[in-house]
Amino acid sequence: MRLLALETTGDICSIAAVQDANLVASLTFAHGMQLSTRLIPFIDHVLHTAGWEIGEVDAFATGLGPGSFTGTRVGVMTAKTFAQVYAKPIVGVCSLDILAAEYTFIPHHLICAVIPARRGEVYAAIYEGGSHIPQPAVERAVYTAEALHSALLPYIANDVILVGEVPADFLYALADYPVCLAPIKHPRAETLGQLGKRLLEQGHRDNPLTLVPMYLKPPAITMPKSA
Repeated sequence: MRLLALETTGDICSIAAVQDANLVASLTFAHGMQLSTRLIPFIDHVLHTAGWEIGEVDAFATGLGPGSFTGTRVGVMTAKTFAQVYAKPIVGVCSLDILAAEYTFIPHHLICAVIPARRGEVYAAIYEGGSHIPQPAVERAVYTAEALHSALLPYIANDVILVGEVPADFLYALADYPVCLAPIKHPRAETLGQLGKRLLEQGHRDNPLTLVPMYLKPPAITMPKSA
């Protein structure tokens, strides 16, 4: 299976070409607020490096967020368009799940995946280790530092792997837990590709017409000032 994975939900984006269990080509880049114009040329570069044509891709995987509203939308719409035009399967994966999948194969641990949000909050979810396909034990949601501390409280006896870009005040709030801070800070398209492959092999398919980003909270809207 040749799978093209797009992860564009954060400031650091990535694209990966995955064939069966192997990474064939990948690219990681900072989108610099120009993702809508840079994404297609970068996809072309990855495909060229892999020696593939876009029509030879068997399936597509896309990160659904949460994260940047604009970046997520651009990536999801691009993957959906490819899937529709070439009549190929598509699978969308929560970006917290992509982060967690780096470590959920480790048994007897908790994995807490974190993505920064606004106003002193994070997007987070908590997973129990021992699986290659992450399933949240505590729901994906928006958390303050205090709320995340409370969510972890029932699991205080477990070792916790924190993965993602964790703000300093959250690390301070979790200082009384047996926490290990993982080096991976951003969801990776390589991991998305492997996770997407497993989901597709289990028969999971998303409808490209109805697949939408997973924002978890509405975008902040600034109202114009009254004259």
